[in-house]
Amino acid sequence: MKTRVVRRVVLAVLCSLQAFGQVGVWKNHTSMQDVKGVARAGNTIWAATRGGLFAWQQGSESYTRYTSADGLQSTDLTAITIDKNGDVWTGAVSGIIHILTPSSGTWRYVSDIASTNQTNKRINSFSVYGDTVLISSNFGLSVLHVGQLQFGDTYTKFGSFTGNVRVAVSSAAIFEGKIWAAVSTGGSSRVASASLSLPNLLPPEVWTLQAIGSATTTVRSLATFNNKLYAGTDAGLFVLNGSSWTAVDALVGRDIVAMSASTNILAVAEAANIVDTLSVSNTVGRFGTQLPFAPNSITLSATDKPVIATKDGGVMTLEAAWTSHYPNGPASNQFLSVAVDADGNVWGGTGINGGGKGFYRYNGTAWRSFNRKNPPLPFDDYYRASVGCNGDVWISSWGRGVLLMPRGADRVDTANHFGKNVGMSYSVLTDTNFIVVGSTVCDGRGNLWMSVLNAADKRVLVVRKPDGRWSTLPVYINQERQLYITNIEVTRPFTVDASDNLWIASVTIGNKGVVSLNNKGSATDSVADFYLTTANGLPSNEVRTIVVDRDNDVWVGTDRGIGIILDPSNPTRSGGIASYKPLSGLVINAIAVDPLNQKWVATNEGALLLSRDGTQTIAQYNVANTNGKIIDNEIKDIAIDPKTGTVYFATFSGLASLTTTSVEPKQDFDQLTISPNPYRIPNPKPVIIDGLVQNSKIKILTIDGHVIRELQTPGGRIGFWDGKDEAGKDVASGIYLVIAYSETEKDKVGKGKVAVLRR
Repeated sequence: MKTRVVRRVVLAVLCSLQAFGQVGVWKNHTSMQDVKGVARAGNTIWAATRGGLFAWQQGSESYTRYTSADGLQSTDLTAITIDKNGDVWTGAVSGIIHILTPSSGTWRYVSDIASTNQTNKRINSFSVYGDTVLISSNFGLSVLHVGQLQFGDTYTKFGSFTGNVRVAVSSAAIFEGKIWAAVSTGGSSRVASASLSLPNLLPPEVWTLQAIGSATTTVRSLATFNNKLYAGTDAGLFVLNGSSWTAVDALVGRDIVAMSASTNILAVAEAANIVDTLSVSNTVGRFGTQLPFAPNSITLSATDKPVIATKDGGVMTLEAAWTSHYPNGPASNQFLSVAVDADGNVWGGTGINGGGKGFYRYNGTAWRSFNRKNPPLPFDDYYRASVGCNGDVWISSWGRGVLLMPRGADRVDTANHFGKNVGMSYSVLTDTNFIVVGSTVCDGRGNLWMSVLNAADKRVLVVRKPDGRWSTLPVYINQERQLYITNIEVTRPFTVDASDNLWIASVTIGNKGVVSLNNKGSATDSVADFYLTTANGLPSNEVRTIVVDRDNDVWVGTDRGIGIILDPSNPTRSGGIASYKPLSGLVINAIAVDPLNQKWVATNEGALLLSRDGTQTIAQYNVANTNGKIIDNEIKDIAIDPKTGTVYFATFSGLASLTTTSVEPKQDFDQLTISPNPYRIPNPKPVIIDGLVQNSKIKILTIDGHVIRELQTPGGRIGFWDGKDEAGKDVASGIYLVIAYSETEKDKVGKGKVAVLRR
């Protein structure tokens, strides 16, 4: 691995748009509580986490976060170190190495390891020796020269660990003229060593393998302390004496996770959640009481106090007691669903079948997590958030019914848990209290609809009327009321069309497809008028999501693409269902409709933006083409804040957001806000005109009233002008009037001015 594949990127700060914040800006919302590694520079602690990188100033609660939106190319970090220049190195599961220069905010990337054809490229640790960094990964040990950012050799074969066997290296050190490495393959773990005086360390025979303790002992870490080399293992701490390894008696049998050395002590973090110390006089001591969270890594403060990277507890320090430090964020990176309420709060659900982490809320400033650590929630399997009829939020659970969070509520009220108490039937025969509720949808009459998965009494449809009364209904596929739907898709099971008709995604075995009740808002009619399958033009009967757009077309996402029902009143007519061919075969997890009636589509291969009629793919977003900003290619759900144009992408690696110009139009004109102002031409970016009503038209006039350009807007609150006249030529420098008016209500007019400067 001697080729040099290094990219240098200087973070550019995007200009703030006066009218619309920062258009096209990505943000990542991740949990940084699961810390994999820590490193110290002065009083600054740097932490590599499963949700990105953060810096914490000791003695304060000041944090600086770094995610893929801030320069990382992967947020799933596994290792960290600081080199002689003060640059912060982080390694990721993907094998990518990031190098941050904190003083300038610039990033460099080393992608050699990530670009290999190895299946497991995880960076396990770094060891810095002057201008050399030893990189331990899951397929070998690499030598990198810091000054040139150029690789030397990569060692993948050690002694008898040869052939096609993958050798993982967890830790490395240089001691007494040799390179030492903790290596493992299969169930075998050894310490490998080779003399630096040899001209070539690539041949496996130049490496000596040594077992420590028993043949099954796993060597996890290496550290030098007090002019000795130590090995941390799952059987205790060992020290190199000449050519053999001797156990440190006081720590025999301890499962050692990580070590860190200063001049005075060797600190040892153990799987039993304790931190022991070894002094230069070989005295063993202990820091504090048992840690409340499992340790992953350790470093020492300037005063030799432990700083611990923990699983789910952030960075822990020992003060009067163990104290956690981490920046605000969701409790985990699991986002199975996302929703935006009427006040712009973002809600997230997490998981099912024991894998849930509760649910979250983001108010634009801070995250709050609701889980069983915060009573009175009974468990953590809350998997879907939905917005109700009056701005309330409903949190669907996997086994405990549905929870109402009234608009503006800041805590959970057990009186707002609904299930058996409102007539819902159980979902599992062996537990009559186990009720799985799907997401909710509100019709134009104020009825709130939801479903019960596999309801024992076949009454799978639940409605909460505007007066608060509940009722349950069966769903019949045929007019003879002989065929029932027993299972309704729980992720996006319903939608309501412009006539208040309920559309249902059925996952009942033998009766999969789409059912239209044609109930026109009735809370008693549950007999299907239409039952649609592949025979009618759906791409698949495995329906994953169903939504109605602003033209009253019904969009059906399946495991094999999208079908569009063009005439909801007569969907079985010839050609009544159009298939979107470019997405044929793709698993569609969710579809969201923005204020411009464009469709945002969540798939297992990223997200797509489709034109309002579905005939064009406007944009595609994945991990590769966003440099990791979308975090994960498997998009579980999508939600849109129509007031800001922000699109949220839910993944199991965190939540990503993108600001767009698809913003809900204003009801009435006010003063138009135009940016940038002044506008310099020629310019690849247009003037943004904010403050439009629906389907506005725009006229650009000279100061003496001469019309030089007429523009049709996309239809929302935002319009654009490229600084050109009707002939497509750049206009002259000067002051221009911007007049916007409604096509339907001519008396609605908005005005503004923009200064144009030719370069």
